[in-house]
Amino acid sequence: MSKLSFAASRLVNPPGVEPVITEAQLWTGLQRKVRFPTEFVPVITSCEVINDTGSKVVRSVVFRGGATAREEVELHEYTIAYFDMLETGIRITNVVSYDEEDRLVLTFSFAGGIPGYDTSASGAARPSAKELNKVIGPGVEHTIQTIRKMVVDGKLA
Repeated sequence: MSKLSFAASRLVNPPGVEPVITEAQLWTGLQRKVRFPTEFVPVITSCEVINDTGSKVVRSVVFRGGATAREEVELHEYTIAYFDMLETGIRITNVVSYDEEDRLVLTFSFAGGIPGYDTSASGAARPSAKELNKVIGPGVEHTIQTIRKMVVDGKLA
């Protein structure tokens, strides 16, 4: 069985939620997530940026429990951030897009595995989309909520 791959999307500005996050604010927040992931990803306890060219960041992150990972992050302005975990081959992608009604959407995709959620060794059946969405979706929601709080607090213009 191959390693799990999955994507989950969420509306950035669902009806009634304030303040409305702009595309520029969302992108600025995602750039901050690349360089300061501890503010966005609770399982990351520290991050050292090794190299930063603006569009490519090499970083070393430490996860709760002490595991470390070296990641290369490639940024394509306003649309895509690729997070390549060098030791595992997992690629996490954050995508900014618009739905058919021109509403801003954030998607996280995992290719080649979902950290901490791998069934390949056990031979278990692939979890349902509903189950996987419960694993990935909250991370998307947490990132949006963190960015919204940063907008409220004046940390993102």
